[in-house]
Amino acid sequence: MFLDKLKKIYKSDIFPFLVYIFLMICFHFLIQKTGTDDIFFGNACNNTSLWEYLLNRYQNWTSRLVIEAGEVISCGFLPLTLWKFIDICMYILLLYSISKLIITENKRKMNFILVGSLLCIPIFILAEAGWVSTINNYIWTAATGLYAMIPLRKIYNNEKINIPQALSYIVAIIYASNQEQMAGILFIVYACFTFIYTRNKKIKPIIWILDAIIVISLISILLCPGNAVRKVQEIANCYPEYANFGILKKLQIGLTSMMDYCLVQERLLFVVFMFVITLALWKNANNLKSKIFAITPIGICIGFKYCNTFLSKVDFIDLEHSEIYLYFKVIVYLAILVLLAISLYRIFKNDVKKSSLSILIFFTGVISRYVMAFSPTVYASGERTSMFFYISMCMLIVYICNNLFR
Repeated sequence: MFLDKLKKIYKSDIFPFLVYIFLMICFHFLIQKTGTDDIFFGNACNNTSLWEYLLNRYQNWTSRLVIEAGEVISCGFLPLTLWKFIDICMYILLLYSISKLIITENKRKMNFILVGSLLCIPIFILAEAGWVSTINNYIWTAATGLYAMIPLRKIYNNEKINIPQALSYIVAIIYASNQEQMAGILFIVYACFTFIYTRNKKIKPIIWILDAIIVISLISILLCPGNAVRKVQEIANCYPEYANFGILKKLQIGLTSMMDYCLVQERLLFVVFMFVITLALWKNANNLKSKIFAITPIGICIGFKYCNTFLSKVDFIDLEHSEIYLYFKVIVYLAILVLLAISLYRIFKNDVKKSSLSILIFFTGVISRYVMAFSPTVYASGERTSMFFYISMCMLIVYICNNLFR
């Protein structure tokens, strides 16, 4: 009887989630409040109330009041064990949300691929400013942000949204949209689907409420006096040259800083993403021209990597200060992004809805990292700012594999 239950669990759609949860429990044994931000937020309310602290931060540093309140509570008041339990629940919410949004068939197999893709994200980037602080800012906002997109899926499937579910979506979107990158993602996604559902007369009141929260969050971010003060201080402390950069220079920095992690530092997730894209294109190729295009994106990536390795070993070439090399990188990176967008269209070219959705996922991920071009902490903030871009790649890997298995 017991073995039968184990076999049933093993064969169920949620078994991949159980594997992931086990791995997350093991991983959480390593987490400690040792980072700079963890220590800062742990002592933030030693001599003041939480409300006074948040008012001061809004005036002098940031618009992330909801997230910072969570950080102060997590680092200063909650026992670490309790925070770890909540964090594991957030990882489960992240898995559930992605699965609910894009997986409709072959669920067990696709959930395994989703788990494998998420494990390819470099875990060390979550410790750049402190485990607790970084995870609250990126994993929790990703989990709640994706969960807040589920009503869009429900409306598409003509499913009902009850009051408890609606309230949970409201709470999730309040937290998620307090982070600038996720607020931008939510705005783009909700704007697209609000337009589509309004035109098709499928719009529901909950969508207007969630739209309003996103817009209010963006207005708060744009008008927050602390963000302006913070930018001035960060230019002075992190990147003094940034004050003299024009729009083109900032756009270049945004592109190269994003793609350097993927190509120069050879992130496993990007390698898997490129391999899956190539495999899907090759499977759909029915002539020589299509087969050549199928290997072009990954061929450019491999060629650039070998070229970069060779040039870095040449003594008389200073890659860090070479303008020619910089232009070369920009051209290669732009070509890769354009080819990836075209590739996604070609993979799903027989289904307009799927091709549009895949391109939307890809570009919202790219834009979420690209906006760092307009921040003087584009380098100082580290690789953690690529988290939403990486999660978008995980979603696309699953989406493409599901199409391949079909």
